Amino acid sequence: MLKEDIWKRSKPIVAKDHIGAILPATVRPDPIPENCDDERPCMGYILGWEYGRKWLERRDYIKRHQAVIKSMVLIVPDFAWWVNQRRPLYARKQRFHSKPKAKSGQWQPMTAFAEGKQRREAQERRIREYRDKSNIKSP
Repeated sequence: MLKEDIWKRSKPIVAKDHIGAILPATVRPDPIPENCDDERPCMGYILGWEYGRKWLERRDYIKRHQAVIKSMVLIVPDFAWWVNQRRPLYARKQRFHSKPKAKSGQWQPMTAFAEGKQRREAQERRIREYRDKSNIKSP
């Protein structure tokens, strides 16, 4: 017989906080840190938007820094590779096979010797046509 009971009552686990119980916590961007100056705010700078200009410069610097960090972490997706991996194996191997010829009716694999023979015949045909056009006598 089993030493342990088949069914036990579960012990309740008390949550520390209920913030993420219903909805997940919202992701908020980090606030731009305040530039702590020792001088007191000047009304002329406030009206002239000097503090706003400094804040924009600080924000641009932080955004540029964040963009550099993100570009280091981000791996550019290779969509073609992803699609190719999800195709059946037979379809991926199709590019390595030669296509059947329409003239012969029945497909036969092309060997290196047969392909070389076809190329030699085509070259000899081109040489004959060139000699016929230019009236050159064959040796």
